[in-house]
Amino acid sequence: MRYLSLKGVTSLGADIVTVVILALFTVASVAAFIVFLCKYSGGGDCGRKKSALAVILCIGFTVRLILALCIRGGRADYKVFTDMFDHLKNHGLAGYYNGDPSGVLYPVVYFVYLIFGGLSNVTGLSSFALGAQFMVKLPIIAADLLIAFAVYKLGDRYFNAKIGLTLAAFVCVCPIFFIGSSGWTSPIVITAMFICFACYFLARKNFAVTVLFSMLAAFSGKEGIYILPVIAVFSATHFVRAAKTLRARRAGGDSENKSVMSRETNALITVPVSIVLSFVAVYALGLFMTASYSANPFVYIYEFVIAPLVDWTRFTANGVSVYAIFGQNGAERSARFPAWVFVAVFTAIIVAVTCIVYFSKRNRATLVMLAAYALFTMQIYYPNSTAVGMEVALPVLLAAYALVRDKRLLTVLFVTGTAFVINSLSSLAVSGFLGNADDYLFNAASDYPSVTLLTGGLSAIPIVCSVLAVLSHLYFTVVAISVGMTGVKKQLASRNGFGASLKEYFTGKN
Repeated sequence: MRYLSLKGVTSLGADIVTVVILALFTVASVAAFIVFLCKYSGGGDCGRKKSALAVILCIGFTVRLILALCIRGGRADYKVFTDMFDHLKNHGLAGYYNGDPSGVLYPVVYFVYLIFGGLSNVTGLSSFALGAQFMVKLPIIAADLLIAFAVYKLGDRYFNAKIGLTLAAFVCVCPIFFIGSSGWTSPIVITAMFICFACYFLARKNFAVTVLFSMLAAFSGKEGIYILPVIAVFSATHFVRAAKTLRARRAGGDSENKSVMSRETNALITVPVSIVLSFVAVYALGLFMTASYSANPFVYIYEFVIAPLVDWTRFTANGVSVYAIFGQNGAERSARFPAWVFVAVFTAIIVAVTCIVYFSKRNRATLVMLAAYALFTMQIYYPNSTAVGMEVALPVLLAAYALVRDKRLLTVLFVTGTAFVINSLSSLAVSGFLGNADDYLFNAASDYPSVTLLTGGLSAIPIVCSVLAVLSHLYFTVVAISVGMTGVKKQLASRNGFGASLKEYFTGKN
């Protein structure tokens, strides 16, 4: 089938121009980002930073909204949202969950979209395509802007105010960060938002809120589970440390510091309580979502959190993945392929790397970097990656830079992000999804298949992009070990001007 990109008009040229322009804009925003990072790396106060942040977020919203109303996005993801709106209108809450988590919104995302689905139906916006499109994309755009806010808070608190604003501006204007919301219409953006806030509170050493946001991430998308091994190491380490501290105090007769709620020992209470309450909260959301769903929490947790890890069909579907390099784009696994082995191996690898690096310095900034590393690793090497999957790792990588301040992390972000933009936009273009064509044009016999695979000569796109991403991951591994175990960092020095800033980025030594 030959798809039409724009309202019934074949527009391959327009699609190519769109991909090229956004790719070039990515490179331009990266260059500007480097210039401002060098300019403000020396510190300095920023007057009216709240007003500046508001302006930046407004610009980010405008950019996203314009693109969102021009591109409906990946039809498989978009249809999940519109089906939810239709189900809410026709059946209310009853019977939404159908036993297949891949065909419905995850519990936390569903709860958010109850509000917008209701408004869409009540106001009549869902009765015409552009109105429904606006209501579908608005929450994802809001999640994108919250990612910018979370990164700003990290930069403002642990770097300086001007760097915080620069980081937020980069998130707001760079295509690396708005492809998932404005272009693809993917709920993965909401998952990424929860992960970013989990990392922010991890840096603040707030156990309870860190666990809460991690749970929200896990129950908002299948990629959210990737962060849990790192959070588990963080929580378990501080729980054990708190127990040892309290025991030592009591054994030493320190009568003034025997309280379990002191700053050094409150993890004994906050960690287990937050885990229990988080499970209760997400389970309550699940019951609310399904209305008639089984009250067995183990079934609920398995089907939304564990099953997606083992119940996958393709090695990758246009994703930047090691499998694309070896010609497995779209290839299906055999019936006996050991999915559980992959789960065990990758969990062990992530936990091992996290423990080795984190225990070397026990630095929370390093742990956020390891969270980005875990997400990156899963997207590159774990089967079932998609063209938009990398969206969950890149904001966390930027958050890690705000804490670690090593410019090598920026190199990983820039190379992988540019490859992600080119690959994901090419996937949309080839599928005919890089426009606002009516949905009925895509009603093939398979009924809204996943994006058309980049095959033949076009397979060079995911192969090249995947090679760049894999090389970036290997480089990221070296950087993580270097920073985490030796403490050696390569920071950007203060420079003014375009040429001086680029020279500092590429050749500067610290």
